[in-house]
Amino acid sequence: MAFNKSHIRSIWDLHADPQHIEDMAISVWGEDSRATTKDWTPGDHTLMKYENIIVDCEKALRGKRVLDMGCNHGLWSYMAMRHGAKHVVGIEPRGMFVDGLNAFAEQNDLPMEFHRGYDTDMGRLVREHDIDTVLMMQVDTYTDWENMMYATRKSRAEWVIMQMSALPDTWIEFKSEVFDYAKDGPGMPTGFTLHYEQHNANTRSGINPLFRDQMDPKTGYQHIDPAGDFNIEHSHLFARKKSRQYVRKFIDHAGFEVLRSKIQDTPAQDTNEAAWASGIMQWYFLHNEK
Repeated sequence: MAFNKSHIRSIWDLHADPQHIEDMAISVWGEDSRATTKDWTPGDHTLMKYENIIVDCEKALRGKRVLDMGCNHGLWSYMAMRHGAKHVVGIEPRGMFVDGLNAFAEQNDLPMEFHRGYDTDMGRLVREHDIDTVLMMQVDTYTDWENMMYATRKSRAEWVIMQMSALPDTWIEFKSEVFDYAKDGPGMPTGFTLHYEQHNANTRSGINPLFRDQMDPKTGYQHIDPAGDFNIEHSHLFARKKSRQYVRKFIDHAGFEVLRSKIQDTPAQDTNEAAWASGIMQWYFLHNEK
């Protein structure tokens, strides 16, 4: 089904309180963000996310305890709550986000709480907070996605809502040598992972595990030298993007039931992120069968 922007926007307007969104941004980024957030409206890629992780998955949100892994600025934690989540727990490595979002939730008496942590903390927090639904928004590129999926599968969480920038398998064609090698015992290929050499030149924190203990606990920057200067060499990392077939094979292997799988059908032109412009986002709605 093609993306119906006006329809999704109408649902957004019923649930999102513009004053809440402005206050949430100011709580995280300070008063300097007031001017840019005052008249903010959701663009194509925001509404696509909203449709596929909130609107189409509302039965896994309403009345549920939800964990938002890598909650970032808290928008999707907030929207899950506005669509009926009983309680939302966000995990985020950046202290400025955690502190600001907790202050926002407390000031507005909202059933949300935020913890400073990493993907390696997810399994523990799912258990400690008796989570029903795990929300994972593009956290597969920089984290140990497979172990997070294992941890969720072993937990009592019933639902997984996931967005990934999964690559088309047609991007790589295996040569005959690969299949000859597979016949000797290792098994047939189930897809691929592409690795991208990048720098942590923004505030995504905890990206490079080698320097995780050196990151600024407030901003998440990993490339500040002892003098406080920018040091791009310390931010070097490898990002990983998985092929669609590999993702699906792993989901099946882990034992999740796929309730919905949707590939982005309309490129989003309102963002500089290549995955959105190329139309390769994929959304999954999974049931954790027990």
